[in-house]
Amino acid sequence: MTHIDRDDLALIAMAELDLTEPERRHLAECPECSLELISLQHTVAVGRAARDVQLLEPGDAVWGRIHSALGLSDAVAGTPRRSDFPASAGPARAAPVTDAAALAPAVPGPVPAAGPVSAPAPAPGPVSAPGPAPGPGPAPGPGPAPGPVSAPVEPAPPAGPAPVARIDAHGRSRRARFWLPLTVAAGIVGLVGGLGGGIWWESLRQDAAPPVVEAKIAEATLDPFPGWTAGGTAYVEKAADGHREVVVDLTGGTGSAPLREVWLIKADASGLVSIGLLDGATGRFSIPDGLDLAQYPLVDVSAEPDNGDPAHSGDSIVRGELRAT
Repeated sequence: MTHIDRDDLALIAMAELDLTEPERRHLAECPECSLELISLQHTVAVGRAARDVQLLEPGDAVWGRIHSALGLSDAVAGTPRRSDFPASAGPARAAPVTDAAALAPAVPGPVPAAGPVSAPAPAPGPVSAPGPAPGPGPAPGPGPAPGPVSAPVEPAPPAGPAPVARIDAHGRSRRARFWLPLTVAAGIVGLVGGLGGGIWWESLRQDAAPPVVEAKIAEATLDPFPGWTAGGTAYVEKAADGHREVVVDLTGGTGSAPLREVWLIKADASGLVSIGLLDGATGRFSIPDGLDLAQYPLVDVSAEPDNGDPAHSGDSIVRGELRAT
């Protein structure tokens, strides 16, 4: 059995790639790859939830050991610094990994002799539009499952002397990811170091720090769908810095659902955004910056199979509409 490339699993977990049909079938049959994807999705969720943690930059010795363990060439031996990379302007999502060729400055050279003009490389194919979300409220039956949420369109790479894209066995074009192993390793080191340093620093200033001012700006009553007996509430808190979080509190049984995922859904059920997995009866989830709750007023908790498919299963446990308080 040929397993899914680990780099591809990492990009799928970060919602940078959509699953192909062969990958969906493989994840449904391969527990090793599906568990790896779920683990990576949890890591991404933890990283995005730790937005207020002050991350520490690893020292040169740490990067040296990473460089040695990954067997990287001397071309990438330099120690990367956070200041070398511009901050992403997108909401709660890291910028896509850019090819090394695209980062290099343009160097003037001799003008080639006139000759036949080659056709430009084709632009990336169209990105499929997101399918319909589950129905807007409890109704008999679980309702149709929505289509997968499409990833953002990645800009076409600048023209260069040599192509850097490759086509995998499924016919999907991907850029060469020279920096992906280093980026993943750096993210893990930064996350672990940042969490440890943040916890230590918080323990030192816990008594002196003033409490964070949070205001409840909206709340919802979560009603069960047919076949479920659970209920609960959800409310939105807004911090002094403008950051918003949804707090979900479930009551009653949720059956044998292996995973429970929390979503924000449009009022007409034409779109939805996943904000995390619910572990236990209560959970707190960050709302992506720029997301308009007037457009996504429905809080939904769904039962998801443990198959690595990031799309909504169509099996909602509870749902409620947020109303301003």
